[in-house]
Amino acid sequence: MKRRILRILIGMIIITATIVSLHLKTSKTTEDVPTAIKGVIDLSDLELSENEPIKLNGEWEFVSGKLVNSEYFLSRTTPVYVTVPMLWTKYEVNNEPVSKYTSATYRLIVKPPQNVQSFGIKTSNIRMSNSIFVNGESIGQSGAPKEEKSYVLANTPYVSFFHSEEDEIEIIVHVANFHYATGGGIVSPIHFGDASSINKVREMELSYDWVMIASFSIVGLFFFGFYFHYRKDRSLLYFALFCFSIVLYWATHGEKILHHIFPEIPYNIFQKLQSTSNLVAIFTLAYFHHLLKEFTSEKLVKILITAGILLSATILLPVSINSHLQHVYSIYFLIVNLYVLYIQLKASIYKISGSFYLLIGSFTLFIYFIVETLNLGNMRMEQLPPVLPFIYLLTISLFIANRFTDTYRKNEELSQRLIQIDQFKDEFLAKTSHEFRTPLYSMITLLQTMLSKKNTESLTAHQEEKINFVIAKAKRLSSLVNDILDLVKVKRRELKLQIEEVDLYTNTYVITEVFTYILQKDVKIKNKIPRDIPFVLADENRLRQILYNLIDNAIKYTNHGSIQIKATKKNNQVIISIHDTGIGIEKDNIGMIFQDYEQLGRGVEGVGLGLSITKELVELQQGEIWVESEIGKGSIFSFSLPMSKKEVNESEGISHPFEGTKHTSLSFPFFHGNPNHKKIIIADDNHSNIKVLLESLKTENYYIIAVDNGTDVLRQLKLHADIDLVVLDIMMPGLSGYEVCRKIRESYSLTELPVLMLTAALLAEDMIAAFQSGANDFLHKPIDLAELKTRMNNLLVMKETAQSALNMEVAFLQAQIKPHFIYNVLNSIMSLSYIDIDQTRKLITNFANFLRGSFLFGNTDKWIPIHKEIAFVQSYVEIEKARYPDVFSFELHLEKELSGSIPPLFIQPLVENAIRHGVSRGKKIGLVVLTIEQNETDTTITISDNGTGMSKEKVENILSFKQQKEGVGLLNIMKRLKQYPQASFFLESAEQKGTTIKLVLPNKLVIKKEELS
Repeated sequence: MKRRILRILIGMIIITATIVSLHLKTSKTTEDVPTAIKGVIDLSDLELSENEPIKLNGEWEFVSGKLVNSEYFLSRTTPVYVTVPMLWTKYEVNNEPVSKYTSATYRLIVKPPQNVQSFGIKTSNIRMSNSIFVNGESIGQSGAPKEEKSYVLANTPYVSFFHSEEDEIEIIVHVANFHYATGGGIVSPIHFGDASSINKVREMELSYDWVMIASFSIVGLFFFGFYFHYRKDRSLLYFALFCFSIVLYWATHGEKILHHIFPEIPYNIFQKLQSTSNLVAIFTLAYFHHLLKEFTSEKLVKILITAGILLSATILLPVSINSHLQHVYSIYFLIVNLYVLYIQLKASIYKISGSFYLLIGSFTLFIYFIVETLNLGNMRMEQLPPVLPFIYLLTISLFIANRFTDTYRKNEELSQRLIQIDQFKDEFLAKTSHEFRTPLYSMITLLQTMLSKKNTESLTAHQEEKINFVIAKAKRLSSLVNDILDLVKVKRRELKLQIEEVDLYTNTYVITEVFTYILQKDVKIKNKIPRDIPFVLADENRLRQILYNLIDNAIKYTNHGSIQIKATKKNNQVIISIHDTGIGIEKDNIGMIFQDYEQLGRGVEGVGLGLSITKELVELQQGEIWVESEIGKGSIFSFSLPMSKKEVNESEGISHPFEGTKHTSLSFPFFHGNPNHKKIIIADDNHSNIKVLLESLKTENYYIIAVDNGTDVLRQLKLHADIDLVVLDIMMPGLSGYEVCRKIRESYSLTELPVLMLTAALLAEDMIAAFQSGANDFLHKPIDLAELKTRMNNLLVMKETAQSALNMEVAFLQAQIKPHFIYNVLNSIMSLSYIDIDQTRKLITNFANFLRGSFLFGNTDKWIPIHKEIAFVQSYVEIEKARYPDVFSFELHLEKELSGSIPPLFIQPLVENAIRHGVSRGKKIGLVVLTIEQNETDTTITISDNGTGMSKEKVENILSFKQQKEGVGLLNIMKRLKQYPQASFFLESAEQKGTTIKLVLPNKLVIKKEELS
């Protein structure tokens, strides 16, 4: 192996030496190119317009140590001729070498061609300061040469033009160098020609430099950007830096474009920039070391890079010292190139993909380096064609392209395998999840059955705690199963969305209500979304899933504080944000949180699928999702959805058995049916749904009141006291179904006014929230109308049964006269019969009327004439007066034309309560006053006494139904009165002062006789 490497290396050296030798030989052939002899160059026979500019090479007259003019050369004795171009340290004057730090004058006589009067001169490298005079006139300079160190340092190529009609043109060049250690002089040829040819050369060399700078800049920027996006591969950075160092080299060499662009740069600083060319070698070595690390010696690479850094640091030294190291720089560059060549040879032998390109590139760079180094020395070689650096750049680019092609091919193969494995994984998860579903639900149901009231009596508190823990974990696993199934559907593009215009506020309200019921942390959830926020175009169920996942995620990482949901409008989109005061997310992890199975927090339940599914669902609905977070302060998850521009008129999916129903616009509230039938309120914001329900229920003998918002539901309940059932859609603008149901329960119990809720939501938490807000039943959309009718009928039967039981309670309790009451009344009759027979007969009559009213089961009727209720009260009062003579007095204040009907047993229990629990227990003679007043709007019934009264606390307990244990009392009356929202009940009492109860019944509740019939 080593012998093979040696043979290849020797072969390349021989080829390089042959190319350089041929190039050197070619450069030495004159091919009839005129040269200066004894200070004169004859161009009279040339056609300058047909030739390239002439290089004024050859023998120039030379004066060392002085800057002289034409007059000096007229009086000289022994001229001295030197070869140009060359460093003056190679010259000898009077058998003594010329000092490297000195000044000098060069003189050349040019015999121009005939009929040419406009000429141009172009300089290249004249160290370290120069000025040119033609026929005694200054035509250009770089710096300001002097015979002492106070000269102005500069060495920048320039072009000058002049006009001459003389047969001979005298060119004098003043040169000074007191800094550069290798010496000064005319180091590179001076070009002479007509204006067009000089401009052509200048433009070609500038173009060459600019093309080199532009090419390597573009490639450098490309690979630097590449590295910025893929920082794992540091070789990309080193190659970019290599390109930038080449750009710096070309900007400070050749035509020295950088100094032309920024002439204000001091030349000593500019020269230090020139010396940074060592960076090219450093970055080249670093690039190939990281690229072919298995073929390099890390120790040797460190030594070479350290040496390069130290050499580069010498640019901080003065030019007079720094310039001594020019050859050291060249040797270092040669060593690095040879080592790189060696690395590439090994890579080529081991058949590393693309190594052949590297070998060709380094070979061209090696040749270019040798030629340029020899040009800096004593040898004069022709400038190499400018294609070699491009060849090098091309070969490196081809190698990198080949490398990334191989990588891409391997990644493609791996990707195909991973896709197949991922498909197998998805199929496995989907099948497994389906198999998990049924046993999980069964397990949860059985465990919940164990916690029922009958079974908990045999369980200890510790056992109940364990069962609850298992149920919680099973529900979490069930949620995970659903997430996995959703993820599989999303990845397979099988998830179907029903995009429609969705009420964002109502959906958010529903979600926050759900979490409020199930939340067990010191965290407040606030819905800050304004009610007038526009609808969004989304799938309603998936929107709720997105909100549920984001709020649930916020709860997980927030131990205390608040979670706020906000929304704003921006550019035809609605931006929804969930703000929390949790632990926050580190900036480095923000990009990972939406990936599958990524979970950043420790000790948090779940496997990291919620946010991944959320991101997919948002993007499927033409939205975007992002997050802002700060450690210790919380996070803001935001997502956008398209804004809706019109109201929804499409059905949400109620299945109905008929087709072709003609759509008609409805005005709300809409009334249908006979008012004497059962009254039902139907509330849905979708008019098509209401139309379908009306068509389906019109044969059921219902009086239907249809509304399309929650506010109208409450309004109709105030207008119609005898509503039997409310059918509510949860998702409605303004007040949601949950809010409406909660407000209904403030006035009606579950049996007094049943509520059936309808929703398209599928989450179990939605059902829990519905029942906890006060719903009697819950039905999913799309709705089966037969099931809907059955559930409505069951709720109506339940209400009738409960109402009958309440009415029977009044009758039965009134009929359950205590034995000692009858015994005491009979004793009173016997005693009174010996004293006053007329009073005895009156008491017997009242007692008979009272028993007739008590045992008459007609009291279960809904209405009785008001005069019958008053007669019943009077009979009872007379009996009590006979039993307790001189204990209380009773006053009845009635209007003469009192008429109408009221619910039975509304007054008598209140009078009984005043006598038994009020005045009969006092020490003074009591007074009970019954006042009934009627006006155009209502009937007022007032029962007042001056008895023992009640404490404030007891009054509050009675009004809140917390205390009522004896007899019929206030509880039954208050319950029945709640059936009539327009009616009102007032209770005032003070200890030892008495009690006043006032009932106000609107006249439309006090039914007239003709209405009753």
